Amino acid sequence: MNPCNLNQLGVDRESRWAVGHFNIHNQEFTRAVVRAAEQERSPVILAVGMMSIKYMGLAPLISSCRLIAQETEVPVAVHLDHARDLEVVRRALDLGINSVMFDGSSLSFEENVAKTTEVVRMAHDCGATAEGEIGIVPHGTARVSTEDMTDPSRAVEFAGKTGVDFLAVSLGSVHGMKTAGTSLNQDLLKKLHEQIQVPLVLHGASGVVDDHLKAAVANGIRKINVNTGLKVVLKSFLRTRLVDEPDSDLLADLDQGMGAVCTAVVSKMRLFGSSNKA
Repeated sequence: MNPCNLNQLGVDRESRWAVGHFNIHNQEFTRAVVRAAEQERSPVILAVGMMSIKYMGLAPLISSCRLIAQETEVPVAVHLDHARDLEVVRRALDLGINSVMFDGSSLSFEENVAKTTEVVRMAHDCGATAEGEIGIVPHGTARVSTEDMTDPSRAVEFAGKTGVDFLAVSLGSVHGMKTAGTSLNQDLLKKLHEQIQVPLVLHGASGVVDDHLKAAVANGIRKINVNTGLKVVLKSFLRTRLVDEPDSDLLADLDQGMGAVCTAVVSKMRLFGSSNKA
């Protein structure tokens, strides 16, 4: 079945666990994430983001993810993250990606609905799933304003009009945080989970403290995105490794660095409750 779409991972609105979405940037990252999924018997999402596409290319990233996913028996989805261009979505679907996320959070509500609806149609025509976003998860700011957070009535309208399979919401998290210190509005999350009939997604999880991530799963989050935190793990490992063992072989450095990434992914899977769900 691999790779599969998000609806085939086993998580849904009524689950009591969340699937981890881990941004990958090259083949090494992909193998580290899949190795963690195999170790934990956990479904997993390999996420292809815009910066990584610029770094490696859309076709090479999707192709490597698909090939590596086919080598394992745990459910693996390959997902396009934060697309803002419908042509990129179209190209990714043509290359066989299984899930797409359109980020229309910077658009007017009406334009976000219109473009997300088109993405949903394109994805479903290809047997893929589609994620949309309502509310704003900012980049690199210290706090999220109340105005940025997801309005429940707007979210219900958005989900109903677009037909998204998963919905990303804003609860207080911030993209790109290198340390965890952010809390989430759990009361807002409870309201959203009660009123919205599709699984909810948390972006910017690298900056959220573990207790709030665990509570978010209990309160309705079913997909959790991790990106920056894994970059920090690898960079920290390599910084120490290259000082302590300057004459080591580069491939050994990378292999051990990816071991550190794998360990970090395992920790997240256990926190999200996805271990032994494959």
